[in-house]
Amino acid sequence: MKLNKQNAPKIIIICCAVIIVSVLTALVAPAIFSVKPENHAFADGKQQGVDFSTDFDVAVSGGNLQKLLINSKNGAVALASSKGNIVFNSMSADAARYSLANILSVRLRDKKGNIYSMNSTDNSVDFGTFEVLGIDSTKATVSFRLFPDAESAQQGVENADIYVVISVDFTFEGSSFTAAVDTTKVALPKGFCLEKISILPGLFSVNKGVSGESYIIPDGCGAQIDLSAKNQEDYTLELGVYGADATFHAQSAGAYLPYFAYAKKGCLVNAIITEGDALSEITVKKFADGGGYLYNTFTVTACGIVKDRYVKGPSYEGVISQSYTISEKQTDYNVVAQQVRQHLLRNGYIAEKTGEKFNDLPFFINVIGSVDGKGSLTSFVDATEITTLLKSRGVRNIALRYSGAGSNGMQSTAGAGQRISSTVGGADGLSDAVSKITGQGNTFWLDVNIANNRANYNKRTVTIYSDSLRFAGYASKDFTLAGSDDIGRNVSKWYKSLQDYPAADVCLNDCSKLLYTDVADDYNRQDMLDNIRNSTSALGAQRGVMLTEPAAYLLSNADAVFSMPEAASCQHVSGVSVVPVLQMAIHGSVVYGSSYMNVSNLSGQDALLKCIEYGAVPSFLFTHSSGSTLDYNAYVAQTAAFYSDAKQILPMLDMSMTSHSSVVPGVYKVTYDYSRVVYVNYNPSVVEVDGIMIPAKDFVII
Repeated sequence: MKLNKQNAPKIIIICCAVIIVSVLTALVAPAIFSVKPENHAFADGKQQGVDFSTDFDVAVSGGNLQKLLINSKNGAVALASSKGNIVFNSMSADAARYSLANILSVRLRDKKGNIYSMNSTDNSVDFGTFEVLGIDSTKATVSFRLFPDAESAQQGVENADIYVVISVDFTFEGSSFTAAVDTTKVALPKGFCLEKISILPGLFSVNKGVSGESYIIPDGCGAQIDLSAKNQEDYTLELGVYGADATFHAQSAGAYLPYFAYAKKGCLVNAIITEGDALSEITVKKFADGGGYLYNTFTVTACGIVKDRYVKGPSYEGVISQSYTISEKQTDYNVVAQQVRQHLLRNGYIAEKTGEKFNDLPFFINVIGSVDGKGSLTSFVDATEITTLLKSRGVRNIALRYSGAGSNGMQSTAGAGQRISSTVGGADGLSDAVSKITGQGNTFWLDVNIANNRANYNKRTVTIYSDSLRFAGYASKDFTLAGSDDIGRNVSKWYKSLQDYPAADVCLNDCSKLLYTDVADDYNRQDMLDNIRNSTSALGAQRGVMLTEPAAYLLSNADAVFSMPEAASCQHVSGVSVVPVLQMAIHGSVVYGSSYMNVSNLSGQDALLKCIEYGAVPSFLFTHSSGSTLDYNAYVAQTAAFYSDAKQILPMLDMSMTSHSSVVPGVYKVTYDYSRVVYVNYNPSVVEVDGIMIPAKDFVII
């Protein structure tokens, strides 16, 4: 593997060599790219060099007397509470049990895509090739030189074939400390890239678990996992922050927010991914007999097999960091939500208050125009008829989202989107519908796709999952990914085409649920996040913007999120409670809708109560087709009744949700701005709470 300089051969030898290499390349290259890269896991998982004593000789203090402790002999890092007892130890016996007793775990790739795994304990501490540097009262740096074996470690970086030189900066400020790595300062052998890195992966490791121990994770709206609960089998969940990388993976549910937390009696530590959030994947393991582990991995260089070929994206050059905030008084998901909200506000991801788009409580309706541009489920005339009827029933403010207006229906890209399908009414029909619907005092939101259109992008096709298509009985549609340079051009195309409809707003149908590495244009996911955010801000400056999903990095440009998750993918696991961390983090900054109430798994009244409990406005999915289960005629009376009840939450629309709790079984208490209180009773009988009688299947606002 070591590269040695060769003496220059004669010209004739060069010519022969070139011919031979060309022939061999033509014969062998297809085989190389069709073979799965090899894995070289150097970490043996034994952590033989770990000393589990608490003899920490380096202390970095926080303003609230909490401390970060470092053992300069074995590389252990621990958090101590204000009372001095160790709260979390990166090299605890539990961390070692799961082979996570490390400060760092890294994965490299060579030019052929072969994988090389190392960690700070087995590949640095055991060889004595680490040191603690730059110590002062609030900061310390731990530097590692990782090698695959003792022989390589003795040879040193100058002579080793495989190595990594990497440092972690620990900084304490108040009750929080940050662990950060500057990837521009990581040293690697020539031809290698740093693919993945996990910082303090064993810090939240738990064996068995006792009552009161839990993980709080950003699965769906949020989930709290009781670590003492017993299950029939182990359960593992991997949550890509802002979704999976669509270049290398199929689309899947991901994390809408960049955090993960661990709580136990008297202490909670919330880890917020402060830099490199789009590169992150949160892993949680819950064992059948209790206990588990929880950590985040940064994908610095996205790599994988695409169309039977090894493909490597551009490496992220910058700082990746996680900030851990310690709380000793309140130790539940309410604290996590408030801390995440403050992080989003500080970073400009959300606004302090909702905008002025909605002066009245909106009622969200998504109508499907055409799936393929050939047949119509709801024409523009039909859409106008729906809003007119609902207005006559007392639904005074409708936010109508129109999907499938372009010449290719739901698959319309930026270019095709400028050609409005004649099947649903054409350009004149759209202009007339926008004029009449907004003239009624409503808003009109046209679905636009901007993150897909370039057919030659590695011929990579992704399926953009669509609830609306599924409920209408159609399969989700395939798209080709747009290059990073195309994003801005697509926005410009839409901006130009929408000038003919000045009263129309836009709903970003694809980019709020699609984030990926652009290999061709040399953009990693963090670059793409910034690119999409900056490109779409131009739309938000001129007209209203709605998101289909709550992509946190786009919320500052948005007036609304059409639908918010109200469940978690892991809720079937024993001991899991669904909690609205997502709603609490963004309520009062952007208006958001419920899941589609007319196709909900909940009964009609329970769906309304969930809407009230989670601070959402009601949303429905309609067509104007008598043969469809989504035909609006079947839901007119129900929607009018729901709106009449839901409009009572209008005064709280721009308030922050400051607390949420279950007060008695089936009854929830939600507080806004520490003043307004909502009680929601799911029980079939009246319940008295805090001296207040809450009717059966109803809610009370105080």
